[in-house]
Amino acid sequence: MSKQKEYSPAVLKLPADYGVLKQLEGTWVNHNPDNNTTSWGLHTTCMPSPGTNSETIPGKYHFLCEDYTEELTFTLVKGSVRNRGGANEQFAGAVEYKTAINDLNGNPLHAENGMYLWLSDIYNHPASVESVKTDIGQPELKPGDGANGPNFVSSYSVSRSGTIPHGSTILLFGKDEEKEGKPVFPSGTNTWEPGFLAISQSMGGADIPPDAPINLDKPAPAWVHDTSIPIKQPSSNKAYTQRILAHNLYPYSVRPDLRLRDALKNQEVKKHVFIEMNTTETGGPQGGVLNNPFVSRFAPVQEMKMRMWIETIVENGEEILQLQYEQIMFFQFQFGTDGGATRWPHIQINTLRKKK
Repeated sequence: MSKQKEYSPAVLKLPADYGVLKQLEGTWVNHNPDNNTTSWGLHTTCMPSPGTNSETIPGKYHFLCEDYTEELTFTLVKGSVRNRGGANEQFAGAVEYKTAINDLNGNPLHAENGMYLWLSDIYNHPASVESVKTDIGQPELKPGDGANGPNFVSSYSVSRSGTIPHGSTILLFGKDEEKEGKPVFPSGTNTWEPGFLAISQSMGGADIPPDAPINLDKPAPAWVHDTSIPIKQPSSNKAYTQRILAHNLYPYSVRPDLRLRDALKNQEVKKHVFIEMNTTETGGPQGGVLNNPFVSRFAPVQEMKMRMWIETIVENGEEILQLQYEQIMFFQFQFGTDGGATRWPHIQINTLRKKK
């Protein structure tokens, strides 16, 4: 959590503080020396099916799940970024990022650029003799005003802003935490957590009873391979769910972050920094998503959540940094099987190491 500090002109001469984001500096790529499938990035995407519209033929969707490679570059922006708010001032450390994602044949899938900000320090800056005189503060202000609050204390330490060519702009806020050992991921029936699945709870997910979760560490249930379901129940929840569970990339097509878990199975993780952000941060100023008119009309991005792990790996006696992330964007389009609005997750995950 951010702390209120006493302002001094000397803070303007301090080097920029990037916090845990300093570790990101450089270019990261997929680490896959053994052609291990768990080392590829992966995305799941649901979009409206061709020919559909919300007025006449709603509720049909196209499901896409595929591996990808990525080159992700972080560049430190020189100098502290000073945000002035009167009695409160903030000095942010900015880290620019740029990513290029391709499928395994080299075809481009995604491009994005933006900024990560380290927002830990907030300073109290009271009025001074010089500021009152220069800014014509009298008679309302006198030297020393603002020293005793009220003071702003932020509930977050890191933010991310980004822009993609589809016409959406994101702003997320969150916190960081350093932990020992490996990140914790679920196994067995605990893998069936609606918030992390590629299946919509408004279309398809409703077919799986909460008290009968699917164990994604085991082969998919027999009904998943029943080819008669799309014929006998063409618009049923089971037909929608079946396609995702029957995908050749199962179980990652259902829950992508299990690939992050499996990539760590044979690795020694000494410690990791965990960063969690979203566009609806509570307890402070909220982030958000903006969409251009086309996207807003047909498939608006409504919310985004992100988890990031900066891991210290011990390998051949050396400590090596590894980066893992999961980001979930929620699209809304047309109607679900119950006539209500749909909310589809678009999920991306990857495991990366710095380019030598």
